[in-house]
Amino acid sequence: MLDFAILGLLRDQPRHGYELKRALGGLGFWQVPFGSLYPALRRLDKKGLIEATKAQDRGDQRRKGYRITGAGRDEFGRMLADVPEVDESDRGFQLRLAFFGYLAPQARIRVLEDRRMALNSRLKGDRTSFLGARRVDSGTDRYRLALMERRVHSTEADIAWLDELIAGERSAPTGA
Repeated sequence: MLDFAILGLLRDQPRHGYELKRALGGLGFWQVPFGSLYPALRRLDKKGLIEATKAQDRGDQRRKGYRITGAGRDEFGRMLADVPEVDESDRGFQLRLAFFGYLAPQARIRVLEDRRMALNSRLKGDRTSFLGARRVDSGTDRYRLALMERRVHSTEADIAWLDELIAGERSAPTGA
């Protein structure tokens, strides 16, 4: 997931490590320590997906910059368009969504519909668990019930939000 995020941010523009760290935090997903970021940058560089830029190319003599390569753009596009795992994490989906502007409209609709199906499946299981736990003889305490109910409501809200996104994609002018 970190490699994908780095490639996506470098797809937007070249950046140095500190800018990447700040941008990753700005996505609202996590704070990446430099101890994880720099090994990821070296790994991506070794694979030829990114390359270091010379300091004078960036106007900053103290920091090494990075930019995505053609191979990196191809890999990022493949990762973005891949059919997500059925149980893709919420954070993984949100990260993918942050870079949806790089996907073709039909691919965006496909990913959104796949996510909706996965959430519908989750909702069915959550409702079944919640209704079973609500039985008087289940012995489930009220705090666990409250958490189960919250998950049902949260998943319902996510599905409604996806429905809005899908409707927006379908009604958007071609090429948007």
